[in-house]
Amino acid sequence: MHKYLKDNIYVGLQFLLIIIFFITPGFDSTFTTLLKYPGLILIIGGSIVVLTSMLQLKSNLTAYPTPKETAFLYTGGLYGVVRHPIYSGVVILFLGLSFVSASFIKLFITLILMILFHFKSEYEEVQLSQKFDEYKQYKTRTGKFFPN
Repeated sequence: MHKYLKDNIYVGLQFLLIIIFFITPGFDSTFTTLLKYPGLILIIGGSIVVLTSMLQLKSNLTAYPTPKETAFLYTGGLYGVVRHPIYSGVVILFLGLSFVSASFIKLFITLILMILFHFKSEYEEVQLSQKFDEYKQYKTRTGKFFPN
């Protein structure tokens, strides 16, 4: 499959899942109260991870798994600990939103998004390994989604 098409499929599925997540209603119950504060902590933590990771990538930032032509391998900041902190942060954020809304459907969508991020990151790492010789070494010292 052509690289451009694969990139668009991954990004399209990602944004489709995010849209479905946000249009899916939550539930109003006492169960929501039990999960509200842990959910808020996850929302704040996930948001901080996503925003920090995006700012650290600067001009390298792209939604596509194929790196930009002008990209350089950034291994500092959160990327010094985890290879895909944006994906990790999005999952943490969406878990928090699922808890706050007490929605099993949103939780299921988050699980599907996690699976998509797994496959997208596998494809992305092939692209990064081809572009950057040092990527294989970088993989040995950092966790994929969570610290080693």
